[in-house]
Amino acid sequence: MLLEGLEAIGLLLLVVPTWPLTRRWLGDLGATPEERQRVWPGDRLLDRIDESTLRAIDVGAPASGVWPWLHQFGLDRGGFFSYELLERLAGWKVKNIERLLPELAPFELDDGVVLAPGEPSIWLALVEENRHLCFRTWPDARRPDPNLPTLGSWSFYLVPNGERTCRLLLRSCKQLRRQGSPLSRAFVRLLEDPLDLVMEQRMLRTIRRLAESS
Repeated sequence: MLLEGLEAIGLLLLVVPTWPLTRRWLGDLGATPEERQRVWPGDRLLDRIDESTLRAIDVGAPASGVWPWLHQFGLDRGGFFSYELLERLAGWKVKNIERLLPELAPFELDDGVVLAPGEPSIWLALVEENRHLCFRTWPDARRPDPNLPTLGSWSFYLVPNGERTCRLLLRSCKQLRRQGSPLSRAFVRLLEDPLDLVMEQRMLRTIRRLAESS
């Protein structure tokens, strides 16, 4: 955990100061031009997309071997597969798993997933076995309400790449309802966005490792 934490700190020290210049290239880390231009199932959950990111990685395992790991995701489930030290420093009592937990039932539609201490904040809206898990957020994160507009989507995608390999993608889409103050916009651009990149690239790498070794 300590070594991983040092890696995270080193990446943040590199990414945060350079983010205004590197955001264009790092925002969609690992994604091909074709993947960036594609309309993904979770994109259709929003009326419009104001901001989006797409991270991608090759996995030396079939989509069916990655799929069970995606269903372990969540603060109150198997963790986030990312930098546990940073998560604990943020006050999250999280333990990232290294083995599949059979007691965790697969996600079903409208299941809520806890991202931070408190109420569930994202809800499963679309699922296709070995293909995608698409979550969305509403203005009221305490419960799913299809009558409210979707503010964002956060989705895992699996794209077969031969019989024994696949692509694992993580896509986030946002609809900006309020512009916010200049200070809040600067915070998102300079801190929240690069932090998301650092945590999400680690998540994808960990899921790949676990799927390839299982």
